Amino acid sequence: MNARALQVSDLAGGAGVADAPSAFDERRFRHALGRFATGVVVISTGAGESMHAMTANAFMSGSLNPPLIVVSVGHRARMHRCLMDHAHFGVSVLSDEQESHSRHFAGDAQTAFAPRFAEVDGLPGVVLLEHAVARFAARVVDRHPCGDHTLFIGEVLVFSLDEQAPLVFFGGRYASVAMGRA
Repeated sequence: MNARALQVSDLAGGAGVADAPSAFDERRFRHALGRFATGVVVISTGAGESMHAMTANAFMSGSLNPPLIVVSVGHRARMHRCLMDHAHFGVSVLSDEQESHSRHFAGDAQTAFAPRFAEVDGLPGVVLLEHAVARFAARVVDRHPCGDHTLFIGEVLVFSLDEQAPLVFFGGRYASVAMGRA
């Protein structure tokens, strides 16, 4: 079997192996990352007047035992400061009927929109969106710098789930997933 090393120019679609790599294209990199379909979540922390929420798609499971989740938040986001200051946070995985929630918490105010949050008993400062596909209440157990973001690791204290179709984000657009039988 003949194998050859994959060159940077191969990855970039370049013609020659000897071509020097050009300046890193952040816009094209962002576009390439957008080719990975993700779910859409709303991260929330605080309560009452100090409650803050934001849309994100940088969410993943960290571990089953102990139960850990990870969210990645940019240093310039207001949520970053909130997560640095609070011990708990919530993650609501949006259903395909909650696109307006995603847009609202991404900074695109929706007219005639009133999101409904539910408090989590015994966890002050954690609220979760009603009618989300899955909801997680977590305690921040670690923070890791990651370039212009911080990875916040949360130990899941309480979670719930529904059997709705999730909201999906792919290539800069919202989509949904047809729910089949398992």
